[in-house]
Amino acid sequence: MVTSAEAAEPHSGLAPQARPDAAARRAVVAARLHDVVQRGELSLLYQPQVDLRSGATYGVEALLRWHSPELGSVSPTEFIEVAEQTGQIVPIGDWVLRTACAQAAAWRRAGLGHLRVSVNVSPVQFAQGDLAQQVQSALLGADAEPGMLGVEITESMLVADVAKAARALHALRAIGVQISLDDFGTGYSNLSVLCTLPIDVIKIDRSYVHDVTAAPAQVSITRAVITMAHSLQMKVLAEGVETEGQMALLVANRCDAMQGFYASPPVRAAEIEARWREPSRLPAKYFSSVPRQRTLLLVDDEESIIAALRRLLRRGGYQIVTANSGAEGLQRLAESEVDVIVSDQRMPGMAGVDFLRRAKQLYPDTIRIVLSGYTELQSITEAINEGAIYKFLTKPWEDDLLRANIEEAFRQKEMADENRRLNREVRTANQELAAVNLRLQETLDAEHERLSLSERRSTSALEVLRCIPVPLIGVDEDGMIAFVNHDAEALLVDCGPLLGRDADQALPESLLPMLRLPNGETADLALGALLCRCSSRTVDAGSGSHCRLIIMVPRGECVSPA
Repeated sequence: MVTSAEAAEPHSGLAPQARPDAAARRAVVAARLHDVVQRGELSLLYQPQVDLRSGATYGVEALLRWHSPELGSVSPTEFIEVAEQTGQIVPIGDWVLRTACAQAAAWRRAGLGHLRVSVNVSPVQFAQGDLAQQVQSALLGADAEPGMLGVEITESMLVADVAKAARALHALRAIGVQISLDDFGTGYSNLSVLCTLPIDVIKIDRSYVHDVTAAPAQVSITRAVITMAHSLQMKVLAEGVETEGQMALLVANRCDAMQGFYASPPVRAAEIEARWREPSRLPAKYFSSVPRQRTLLLVDDEESIIAALRRLLRRGGYQIVTANSGAEGLQRLAESEVDVIVSDQRMPGMAGVDFLRRAKQLYPDTIRIVLSGYTELQSITEAINEGAIYKFLTKPWEDDLLRANIEEAFRQKEMADENRRLNREVRTANQELAAVNLRLQETLDAEHERLSLSERRSTSALEVLRCIPVPLIGVDEDGMIAFVNHDAEALLVDCGPLLGRDADQALPESLLPMLRLPNGETADLALGALLCRCSSRTVDAGSGSHCRLIIMVPRGECVSPA
């Protein structure tokens, strides 16, 4: 019940002589944790989780807080580890789960729709093996729907016993709760194992959340994690987002959601309800649903060149964004969704080719053009060969030729965008088809298992009937003998094989009236030298059909008349 940020305990720097005080403090915390739930000292805060396609809050993470009358507010960093070591985390975790479910149900009744509440699970809870039962009990107790709850686990919980972890996660998935892998990238996840587990969301650690000015290698790692998760049909939520630049980079790399102080710090439940009912506080330009205008970025350190290009291209119907340096250009790329970039080569701080290389790494879908009066052949050629530059144009330019090249660049971009859109639709359709096929297979497997179980039960029941030490004969609606147990075969051995024959022809004439005995009535019958008490029962054979079961209880040998 603690986020990764809270769990990262900094080095205390205590001198050796201070350690006894720390041990004493730990003992006090452990003592006060006993019965902390019953004393009502725990509470939950909720941190919003924001959809990066719409800017709307779709869920929250429940964060545990403890305020002790004796100790004051105790940091989760301090008490969670103690609770796990002492076993107190089990009742505390159950309280968190039930409180979160009750809050989710309350929000639903208040009209907040399906606002999902995510709860962190301790390794101690997970290792007990009954997490699915606890979740089911909490949901039923709060009258909450499974879709309102999310369960967050860490990578360390998966490596100890993969098979056991898989069973636990599949049990949770069967209930219908969302499963998230928290702090991804800080543990030792085996990708071959990860792709077999029913995980819905990967939460990338804050150490992978970078700004637009970050080194390309760092951004590449973030993009790779997002791409990997999407290829495994998992969503990605970035933790610890604190700046607009970080959010802009996540939006540009198609991250699904974010959580952090830039959107909101952890707040109480009443404030979540207020935030839900008001418009998003995040910049609307990242989430606008209005059809986007063609956007052109002009980068040049000379204002006169920028002004001339604006005049030349203003009739093209473009939205023109400008920057006077490579660094400023990167900032503009983070703020706006740019289609085409036209950049000068010689600029202070960052050359045009270096800027476009960085732009390609961060925003690979842009079309990039160099417009320069200097021909640095080697660097330009290298950039073209590696794909950083689409075209190289020289100053002074020919107006019609420049306009035509820029228009062609936009057409290239739009064609590539359409191809990517179609590919996404095909992938989505394939994923949906695969999901439908999986559900159908699961349904077929379940039905096969049900039929197999029913068959096994029927077989077991027949075996029991065959071994009952009383002669039994079953006759179906058509008068055919459908069942004969061992004692009946031994009793009627002179009649030959009975199974599958017509009862009127196979059974002794003295036994035939027993087929018409009313339910519950009995009659004595002499079968050779044996006297039997016979009864007949109507048995439901399934599918609306019935059969008659003749029961013959031997009472002794017949007494011959003197």
